[in-house]
Amino acid sequence: MKFILACFIAAIALNTCENDSTDKTAETILFVNSAKVDCTGVGEMKCLQTQESEMLSPNDWKNFYGNIEGFEYEPGYIYKISVKKEKLDPATVPADASSIKYSLVEVLEKNIDEKMRLNDIWALKAIDGEMIDATELSGMQKQPVLEINIIEMKIFGNDGCNSMFGNLESLDDKNIAFGPMGGTKMACPNMEFSSKYTTALSKTKTYKLDGLQLFFCDDEGNEVLKYQKAE
Repeated sequence: MKFILACFIAAIALNTCENDSTDKTAETILFVNSAKVDCTGVGEMKCLQTQESEMLSPNDWKNFYGNIEGFEYEPGYIYKISVKKEKLDPATVPADASSIKYSLVEVLEKNIDEKMRLNDIWALKAIDGEMIDATELSGMQKQPVLEINIIEMKIFGNDGCNSMFGNLESLDDKNIAFGPMGGTKMACPNMEFSSKYTTALSKTKTYKLDGLQLFFCDDEGNEVLKYQKAE
């Protein structure tokens, strides 16, 4: 009888330990973005951006301040990975560290991020389907260019006269949205051209890449701007 009781108690204890282990460890899916971003932890640092989800949402990235044990990250790719999350004893974790340990289980997908091709300097070639000729740029201060910084989600450039800058509000593999633009306020001989350019830029809703060319289109798919990758 005592032997049976001892076995029963041992079985309960074992089951409790197994449940406790299960409570502390779980597997989940993480998406990892194609570039690290500036972030602030203990100090200034570079962080991965991740989403803990079964489905990828283009604009729902969150900074990931820790490490993923066993994961070899290569920029320029979007990953879908399976990871093990293990809850650590807070008493054993430094105050500036996470109480959750992430370990790679499996790399499920590794896909080139086509958006990274936008991350460059682009020289303006056409507005509303009409190629720019030399006479339109006569008297202008500079060649109109647009610099797109995907990592910081910012744009810089000029309209041929004034410098301009702004934010990318959203971006996926087809759609692009710019925030309000700021810039200098110089007067140049051909301000009509500058106005035409910034108006076309404000109409941009989608984009497409073809070799070294970048096209911006409006919400009906009409080409409003054409660029060539700057040398």
